[in-house]
Amino acid sequence: MDKNKKPLKSALKKTSSAPSATATASTKRKHTPTVSTSTKNNNGNKRAKVEPKTTGKNSNSNNSNKKNGGKNNLATKAVRPAKGKKGVTIGAPITKKSAPVKKAVINKPKKVEVIPEGSTFEDFRIVAGTYENILYGVDAYWNEDMTLRLAPVFIFPAHIGCIKSLAIGSNFLASGSTDEKIQLYDLKRRKELGSMLQHQGTITSLTFHGKTHMLSGSEDGKICVWRSKDWECLKSMKGHQAAVHSIAIHPSGKIALSVSVDHSVRVWNLLLGKQASMTRLQGEGLKVLWNPSGTGYAIMFDQEVGLYDMATAKCIRTIKPTKKTRMNTMAYYKDDYLIVGYEDKMIRVYSTSTGDLIKTLVGHASRIKALDLVTVPYTPDETSNKGFVGRPETKMVDILTSGSSDGILLMWNLEDAVAPAANAEEMNTKKHIGEHKTDMRVTCLAVQKGIWKNSGVEAIAAGEEQDEETEDEQLGENEDEVSGGDSEDDE
Repeated sequence: MDKNKKPLKSALKKTSSAPSATATASTKRKHTPTVSTSTKNNNGNKRAKVEPKTTGKNSNSNNSNKKNGGKNNLATKAVRPAKGKKGVTIGAPITKKSAPVKKAVINKPKKVEVIPEGSTFEDFRIVAGTYENILYGVDAYWNEDMTLRLAPVFIFPAHIGCIKSLAIGSNFLASGSTDEKIQLYDLKRRKELGSMLQHQGTITSLTFHGKTHMLSGSEDGKICVWRSKDWECLKSMKGHQAAVHSIAIHPSGKIALSVSVDHSVRVWNLLLGKQASMTRLQGEGLKVLWNPSGTGYAIMFDQEVGLYDMATAKCIRTIKPTKKTRMNTMAYYKDDYLIVGYEDKMIRVYSTSTGDLIKTLVGHASRIKALDLVTVPYTPDETSNKGFVGRPETKMVDILTSGSSDGILLMWNLEDAVAPAANAEEMNTKKHIGEHKTDMRVTCLAVQKGIWKNSGVEAIAAGEEQDEETEDEQLGENEDEVSGGDSEDDE
């Protein structure tokens, strides 16, 4: 027997007497099978190496427990926990998950707006742009006989060039001119906010989506997306090869259409700030509009209007005048009617389902340049509409405002304008409910509901206030995507 080789029994005694470092202080560990490996000694003989069994409690842990009053001294001595089968840690301290704490809901007090002295309680306000660089504001008030009396509220030069486009979103007024500037105003505070210089050409089109964003088009072919919170240009979208004539935002706010001198209509993804598609037209599109439901759109050309289906993007109907004359502007009334202003001084109302002429509005002495619609309650003796909107007994009136190069603004009751004519004489109507002479050549106009008379009216509609907040948050989430895209898109 080799002298260097120790007996197996003595090796087992020495190894079994060593304390285990893997047992915890407070729990009993289950039996762990020993692992044996074989190694070779210097003589080349195999020798068994046996891992000790760890049963019972650790003496070192017990000593520390006595010093700490029987409690585990986990803070002073770190003990490595042992792992059992399937990765389960044996002897690890058990922590109970606390129940989530509910935050107290604090009802914020509603802000009460104080009406400043000298404020007017108009039913609606008309803002007209002119060739003479003037912004002309007119307030409209109901009379007892359901007609309107009109009073100028401001007249001032806003640009150094002809005003070509106007848009109103909430309390903001934006005007575009041949001087390549967009001027901004707060109609509620009657304050000028400043000017924006992003385009290198005449501002041809302005349109708001709610009160959060605005789109602008120019002769430079670019379409800019503006955020009304700080009036930052989030995106400058390029695609048109010539001047942009008109822009229309879908009621959902996710896409927009634009027409240009380059004989194309383009669809823009406003969430990404990129061009989605492009379609060639048979002519130069002068104006584009979505119908109120967003299921279709209309493109106005020089001598006709094409009605298109959104799902197929195909022209389903064409509207043409009986006599050859140029079309200048148009406006949707509900989904059922299309109102077109002509070079021959006439305003014609058509049915979108059949394309037939319903009635002709006669009253202007020169070409029709602008049309806009507004719906207001008939409350002639009230200073607030808050208690009337939404009630079935309240009469809501749809009003069409038309502007012409003769400088006259006319207001029409659309209920009379779309009523079927009993005979040929009633096809032409001269019955308007309001008239104001500006002594200037009107180029564009925009209409806004009375600010103070309709203050708080929007919150009356159920869920409307919540929908506006959700819309703001949704658009706010998409702003980063819009501002992060490429500034130029390939066709």
